[in-house]
Amino acid sequence: MYRDGETGGGGRARQAPEGERLLWRWATDWRLGLTGLSNGILQLMHPGLGAGVAEHSNFFDEPWDRITRSIGPIVASIRDEDTARAIRDIHKEIKGVDHKGRRYHALEPGTFWWAHVTIYRAIEQAGRRFSPGGMTDAERDAMYLAGMDWYRRYGVSDRGLPRTRKAYTKRFRQICVEELEMTPAAERAVDMALHGRVEGLLALPRWLANPLELGSTPAARLTSIGGIPAAVRDRFGIPWSATDALQYRALLVAARETSRFVPQQVARLPMRRHAGRSRIPAGAGAR
Repeated sequence: MYRDGETGGGGRARQAPEGERLLWRWATDWRLGLTGLSNGILQLMHPGLGAGVAEHSNFFDEPWDRITRSIGPIVASIRDEDTARAIRDIHKEIKGVDHKGRRYHALEPGTFWWAHVTIYRAIEQAGRRFSPGGMTDAERDAMYLAGMDWYRRYGVSDRGLPRTRKAYTKRFRQICVEELEMTPAAERAVDMALHGRVEGLLALPRWLANPLELGSTPAARLTSIGGIPAAVRDRFGIPWSATDALQYRALLVAARETSRFVPQQVARLPMRRHAGRSRIPAGAGAR
């Protein structure tokens, strides 16, 4: 595998494969924030993940700070195996018994895959929704295969996992309809999305950050709830009105249209290399 601009043995620059290029392009776009929150809620609806976050994390004490600390290493792991393995190692001791008496372990392949694939889904959603020309089926297929290569960098078993985008889509829907639960962690996250406000997200003086965070709270609510599949909202009675749907669609259109006027290098999140455990903040990889 060669990264953008990396040289091969002959000294000539080689480009990353198309799927990885697309994965990296949308993982580092600022609009990932408009798709990531809803997928975070889907993570917490998984019994094992919800229990792990509730028992081994301070997520609900500092949710926004935890998000900003986690996203850098997770995105860096797309291309850096050392970072991916360090994230995996952080999860070795995340295990226990959930509120229904079921045992869980963060590194159980199905559990870890759900944590991974919900992040992947947020990235693919960003590409589909905000690319002015959309994404072709071939691009989405290539991007999913790159997402599986990314998963394998963690060193967690991929046995039995979907090998194609079509199989992934089928399995994802099945989990949403049959296996997700309104775990205590998910219930708290939904309540925060509906009634809370953005806090501590911006590294600015409070007098400046407060009005910006207050102004972004309605958008956070729309994207958190609107990005949840309708079947899941209906299953758990999460409120979502026709007015909400119109506002959500308008927000997505506005975010897509800004790409016509903002240079790509400006729209991308600043990414630094994270190599190995020493550069990962404590708990950064906890889902």
